[in-house]
Amino acid sequence: MKRNLCLLIALMGCSILFAQTQQERLTHHVYYLASDSLCGREAGTVHAQKAASYIVQQFEEIGLQPFFEDGWYQPFEKYGTTTYRNVVGLIPGNDPVLKDEYIIIGAHYDHLGIRNEKVYNGADDNASGTATIIEMARILKQQQNTLKRSIIVVAFDAEEKGLWGSYDFSKKIDVSKVKLMMSIDMVGWLEKGKSLQLNGAATIKNGKRLLKDEAKKTHITVSPKNFETSLFGATDTQGFAEKGVATLHVTTGLKSPYHQPEDDAELIDYPGLDLVTDYLADVTLHCANDPSFAPSGKISPIHGGKKSVIEIGPSVSLVNANITFPKAGFNGKNQYGVDAGLMAEVHLGSHFSLQTGALYELLRAKYPDENDLFNTYLPYRQQSVLVPVNLLLEFGSSGLDFRLGFGGYYGHLLSTDLKGMPGVQIDPNQWGLSWSLGFQFGKVNLTGSRRYQLNPMFSGTDMPQAKIQSGILTIGYYF
Repeated sequence: MKRNLCLLIALMGCSILFAQTQQERLTHHVYYLASDSLCGREAGTVHAQKAASYIVQQFEEIGLQPFFEDGWYQPFEKYGTTTYRNVVGLIPGNDPVLKDEYIIIGAHYDHLGIRNEKVYNGADDNASGTATIIEMARILKQQQNTLKRSIIVVAFDAEEKGLWGSYDFSKKIDVSKVKLMMSIDMVGWLEKGKSLQLNGAATIKNGKRLLKDEAKKTHITVSPKNFETSLFGATDTQGFAEKGVATLHVTTGLKSPYHQPEDDAELIDYPGLDLVTDYLADVTLHCANDPSFAPSGKISPIHGGKKSVIEIGPSVSLVNANITFPKAGFNGKNQYGVDAGLMAEVHLGSHFSLQTGALYELLRAKYPDENDLFNTYLPYRQQSVLVPVNLLLEFGSSGLDFRLGFGGYYGHLLSTDLKGMPGVQIDPNQWGLSWSLGFQFGKVNLTGSRRYQLNPMFSGTDMPQAKIQSGILTIGYYF
């Protein structure tokens, strides 16, 4: 009797588990992974190992098989001190040829751990993504008989340390067989984010149309973007994209309190997470089963891909200027000013660019008082429109380009403020030479430069001729 009762209870438990909806399972995954008991899942800790064990348990229950012959884990080390572990599962395809090609769906399961005695549970970042790949795997496994290409499901470790897990996995797999790598990172705030962001559509042939067509089936709002462009938003796509693989970074954005102790499970939009899971499973099925699905060959500039022929964007600079009197043996004193405006570049091949722009400049300096040349200085201020023209030499890799520039500039004065020198006329046209040294990471560029005025600053006067020299620190962004 007791044995029958136990059997009945076990059967009822299995029935309840089986009857769970996908949304309920997603909720359970997030609440477990983002629980205080896992102490923030910091990579390399016993708490991250518990999270990894939970993921293995789910993969086994779903019926995935380990990707590697020696089991679910792909261990790796950094700096020879700590062992980290990716969890890698496989759903084999059935087509005689296409089964040797892969679609990778991945999400990192680690987070920040405990800091200042506060637990950083990381519900959105990235328990939400980890829960999503688990339930995507369940859907895809149920459709295995229809799959042509094989699907790799991977939970990456040590993303928060510097994308270590995904980089290591990209070295262990033959990337020539990977048709698409999808990183699902922070997808738990669909309602507040308004849409599902899909960064990297241009790396897929007809990518935007594919992603929008699949969205119509699920009735989800999506925002496909050609490339990943964020300097600070690197995700697990990076190691694959740098090897020429088509990649898609999937996120609901930065609306959640990510990287804060408040990123907790009760704040997740579970109906939205359910919708995201269904949509991404549909996209994956399409990519796995369409024989014509292919990468476009285009890679984001931040991953080492080609830049657009023409780029344009805003820039702002801090300008440190000085008025010099080269033949008189004395100089003024430096003062800070600013310039801001639009810059544009035309790329002339892989290593050269022509840069120009239109800038408003507020320049300030101090010049010697003629009554006390070496002790007293008077303020000078000018406003002008500046047009720089530079030839840039660029070299680098992995989306980081070092840039060396030479050129010149023309400035037209809008107004001047010169005190203590009555009768002195200032030439409204200023021109000279410049050189620059800087770097560009993706769409962001940071440059230090020097400008040397060649024509005399003053006209119509017998006083020693003056010229302006400037040091400039510029930050810009190209759309």
